[in-house]
Amino acid sequence: MSSKTNYTQGYSQATQATHASRTVDSDASFLVPHIRPTHHILDVGCGPGTITVGFAGLISSQGSVTGVDISETVLEKAKQAVASSSIVTEGKQVTFLQADLLSHDGLPFKDATFDVVFSSQLFPHLSTHDMRIQALAEMRRVLKPGGILATRDAAHLHFYPQPPAVPARYDLNQLWAGNMLRSLGTRHLPGGDMPCLFYQVGFNVDKVKIGAGTTAYTDEKARRWFAEASKARLEQGETFRQSWLEVGITDQEIEDTKVALDIWAALDGAWYVAVQADILGWK
Repeated sequence: MSSKTNYTQGYSQATQATHASRTVDSDASFLVPHIRPTHHILDVGCGPGTITVGFAGLISSQGSVTGVDISETVLEKAKQAVASSSIVTEGKQVTFLQADLLSHDGLPFKDATFDVVFSSQLFPHLSTHDMRIQALAEMRRVLKPGGILATRDAAHLHFYPQPPAVPARYDLNQLWAGNMLRSLGTRHLPGGDMPCLFYQVGFNVDKVKIGAGTTAYTDEKARRWFAEASKARLEQGETFRQSWLEVGITDQEIEDTKVALDIWAALDGAWYVAVQADILGWK
């Protein structure tokens, strides 16, 4: 991602733990059937590399996987993930590079380098239409003719149950979901806009496949994991907490959010869902 993005979550252990929960199975299953062993794959905004490593399990020594991110710190985590993975065997090409997607130079690759270009949850951190267009066009530039550009981005977040089952003060749809949008500098998540963005950067309508998936936390173990991970990102000193304060969210609202997460996690039948826009475009 780029220094010009509004990436506000930081790279603390708490945030990286959340990002590391994403895998090929959880976040890229819509793309997997289209990947061939000889493909050259680019993972943009790869973070700690857990999805990137999964792609490595799908290629042969004739293919390659490259992960790019703006943070050298998080790329070190990605390199460690490769080193400790049994999936990445000798002869497989897996590399990580620091790159600023929205810089003047863009991605450090020639035109038409990759068979597959992928990103997960990149576009919520690009707050303006122009930034999203620039990023998507740059990703398309490095894609080979006939190659696939695949994106997964949240379109909607929701916690159940709703008030009055939960006191209004502790409504997570306002405290968590609403404040997330405020900290990102946007009024709505970009997932629903992604097909139109694909068309605007040159993809033909008949070569874009629009799909949807979900990220859901439903049983008690999953709810408690999500609650604890979210609370950790809101602790004093966390970049994520600071991003909330900077847009006018009060300390009391943050503390109320942490309490609300505990209340929600303890409720039998409570659950959370993020609706994901899964988009495939053929160049």
